[in-house]
Amino acid sequence: MNDRFEHQRAALVSAFAALCGLLLGGCGDESTAPSPSATATVSAPTTSVRFVDATEVSGVDFKHHAGRSELKLMPEIMGSGVAIADFDRDGAPDIVLANGGNLRAEQRPAHAANRLFLNDGAGRFHDATVAWALPSQGYGMGVAVGDYDNDGFVDLYLTHFDGNDQLLRNTGAGFVDVTTKVGIESDGMWSTSAGFFDYDRDGRLDLYVTRYLKFSVADAPKTFRNELLVYPTPLLFEPVADRVWRNLGDGRFEDVSAGLGLLAAPGKGLALAIGDLDGNATDEIYVANDTAANQLWLSSHTGPWQDVGAVSGAAFDDQGREEGSMGADYSDYDGDGLLDITVSNFQLEATSIYRQQQPLLFRETADLVGVGLSSRARLSFGIDFFDVDNDGWEDLLVANGHIEDNVHVNSDSVTFAQANSLYLNHGDGRFVDISAQAGAALAVEAVSRGLATADLNGDGALDFVISNNDALAQVAYNQSEAGNFVMLWLEGTRSNRSAIGARVEARIGERLLQRQVMGAQSYLSVSDFRLHFGLGEAEQIDQLLIHWPSGETQQLTDVAAGSFYHLREGGQLQAFVPGEFAAEATQQ
Repeated sequence: MNDRFEHQRAALVSAFAALCGLLLGGCGDESTAPSPSATATVSAPTTSVRFVDATEVSGVDFKHHAGRSELKLMPEIMGSGVAIADFDRDGAPDIVLANGGNLRAEQRPAHAANRLFLNDGAGRFHDATVAWALPSQGYGMGVAVGDYDNDGFVDLYLTHFDGNDQLLRNTGAGFVDVTTKVGIESDGMWSTSAGFFDYDRDGRLDLYVTRYLKFSVADAPKTFRNELLVYPTPLLFEPVADRVWRNLGDGRFEDVSAGLGLLAAPGKGLALAIGDLDGNATDEIYVANDTAANQLWLSSHTGPWQDVGAVSGAAFDDQGREEGSMGADYSDYDGDGLLDITVSNFQLEATSIYRQQQPLLFRETADLVGVGLSSRARLSFGIDFFDVDNDGWEDLLVANGHIEDNVHVNSDSVTFAQANSLYLNHGDGRFVDISAQAGAALAVEAVSRGLATADLNGDGALDFVISNNDALAQVAYNQSEAGNFVMLWLEGTRSNRSAIGARVEARIGERLLQRQVMGAQSYLSVSDFRLHFGLGEAEQIDQLLIHWPSGETQQLTDVAAGSFYHLREGGQLQAFVPGEFAAEATQQ
């Protein structure tokens, strides 16, 4: 056992006895909802939060094609993902949406292409798919982004049902498929979420690929509910182990999954969140598994990783049961300095809120914080913490939609298409569901899957994009009455160029906000790397402390509100206007 694991061992073992009884429970189903032991109820307030459906005016006209068939093939109902990132390096976030296809066709239909939309900085997008040579092959699932070669342009990774994933190098004007060249190989297994991260802190981005289960189109089983054919449950299939590709720095990647211990621990993974949960400058990797215990890996570059999900209290629901987990994210939602974990789950299972009470010791608190009751009424996938009203407290957005297109036949209350959920953070450890009061965009019912957030139109308020299964994607602009803000774009020099893994503390008066650059979160998706700080009525950040992945710490003071800033590691803040940043980049 290496030093890091030994350091955590005493605290984890002390919690084990108390949790053992919970870990014996089984997975719940739709016939029995867990009963909350305590529920925080907060009446829905009159809110100034408003999201408008800007899909048409934005120019993002993407339609997902699932290729649904009478055979009810499972992958048809699972996709797909969205990435928000600045691909052309002009300071404005762009959008990539992954498409599905047809599982029974040799080639993906032309109408089921992946799409790239470039942003002018004011939230007006144009389709650059062809100009940038964004490929579409296989049956698409998820997206990840990160500057793996440190040339200043973020690269793209696409996951597929057949495991023939693609690494696309961004030249600044287009994409080049370098998958074979860098040594990334497929074993034909179903890939879902993925994320770039630098687990060995060598300044080069490595890659984590979450994988789901063994499913064959040729001999897919048929599942019935009350004699009605439905999409099958994951309980029928064997899990597939995740993979980690280490960046060797010479243009090649090496599969290190076996040495890290991942091949011995398959878990039906759908979602991935990576960040420094306890502030000790190393990554914790959370994998949301479907009908299997969720995993929390302690990363290390000196030996095998250790899964502490169960003993940390972050693997099961509050009754000790495995859940149908779909999405995951981190946030210090209660401002105590420790990041917490949220996980979206199946219908009648609460959206989990794992509050970190001590370093790497969690308590599931969905009912106590006001999320449990309403979240059980929906089946949830994409999930993201983001500050909707710039008050400094991160709120919670959840993308919903069932997996049975005929569920209404068997239920009087459950629907296939569902409205998405927005929970407002009160700042006192409680959330309130404001979905019905937060504008037209939240009233739309769809079969939602991928979710990502960013300030798309450069007004300092965070917006969102949701990918809907077999339907148009949704772009929603934030028109809330919001406080002041600071937006921070970090670039590493000794650290990886994308600054993935950077942790930033912002002090505003007596208050301390914490944000991280995360290479993975939500479901099949990734949000903008720029860090957003809502300041309320404050006119500045008094002190900004950046903990770079290289181990360097940088301090800045008196950062004025109302601006977008670019910061190279060790340099000075430079204000910029989204869409007008100079696109040139130099090799690190």
